[in-house]
Amino acid sequence: MRDCRRFGGDERRVNQRVPVPRVGWSVANWFERKEWSDMGTRYPESQRASRILEIVSRISARPRMWTRAGLAQDFEVSERQITKDLDVIRHGLKLDLRYERGGGYYFDRIPSLPSVSYTLSEALAIYLAAEAGRRMVGIPQEDLSAALARLSSIMPDELAPLLRSGTMMPPPAVRDKHRENLLTEIYQAVASRMSVEIEYVPASRPSSITQRRVDPYVVLPTGQSWHLVGWCHLREDVRIFKIDRIRRLDLTDYSFERDPEFDVEDFLLEGWGITRIPDQPAEDIELIFDGQSAHWVAEENWHPTQEVEWLDNGRVRFSLHLPVTEEFARWVLSYGAYCQVIQPDTLREWIERQAREMLEAAD
Repeated sequence: MRDCRRFGGDERRVNQRVPVPRVGWSVANWFERKEWSDMGTRYPESQRASRILEIVSRISARPRMWTRAGLAQDFEVSERQITKDLDVIRHGLKLDLRYERGGGYYFDRIPSLPSVSYTLSEALAIYLAAEAGRRMVGIPQEDLSAALARLSSIMPDELAPLLRSGTMMPPPAVRDKHRENLLTEIYQAVASRMSVEIEYVPASRPSSITQRRVDPYVVLPTGQSWHLVGWCHLREDVRIFKIDRIRRLDLTDYSFERDPEFDVEDFLLEGWGITRIPDQPAEDIELIFDGQSAHWVAEENWHPTQEVEWLDNGRVRFSLHLPVTEEFARWVLSYGAYCQVIQPDTLREWIERQAREMLEAAD
């Protein structure tokens, strides 16, 4: 992050913290006044505060579903500790937390988040990330615009005019209410660890609709699309679902525990992009780039297995080891004549076939 002194020349702004407008009590303020322990074991303030915020988030996402016993089991603490956490939510945060017999906890009204503060560089990073999110179709634009307006209103005078002018990012993308609604429901399911029932249209069979129960692990933006990664009960394996192919989604009452051996980053690094073909083996890939494309490819970190070697005449040998999916093949094809496929043969043959078909279509 750049030195904040570059904005306006005021050295005092380097360490300035930008307050977010305060709503009700702050968890941090409450913990400054109280010391807590559970059966003689002291809990770090940050761990306790984080758990309480997560409890607020889960009850907000799934009202009347979480019980004291369920929360204790999920957070691996005693019910006594959860009782104390709920007391903080009621009496410290002043949130109207209620309990329905035969159901669970809920808020009479959805609470606002406690106040937090950011450094100038942190607040600016969040603002820019939110502005970038406006380009992704599916982000609820009303909520995002309200958050951006609030952040803009507390920025230093040197930055406020630039932020409000909207010159830092292009205009918002076209709205897609179906995608927005799906993303909202899926995020609720991810946060509350509840399975979903979906009607899904596979890319391989666009005329058919399959019924699936999925344990949602994470939602990922890729290019102009969104994908859900989760455990598919139909295939009994982790699968990736494109959000736009979900015709219908229903939240269920089935809770799930994510496989402790599953790591999202490791899962993504196994391939290229978002596409996965079950049991497809990885292959050694060697490509030669020349011209300006050589610099574009060499200066990026595309994959953990990549190796870059500069050759004569400004060419680059680009080697890596991964399954060759159509997504990767189309990335290679996008460089046209500036990329030569050395291996594998299957990739070179696919590129040649695509080039012939393009010429035939042009004629």
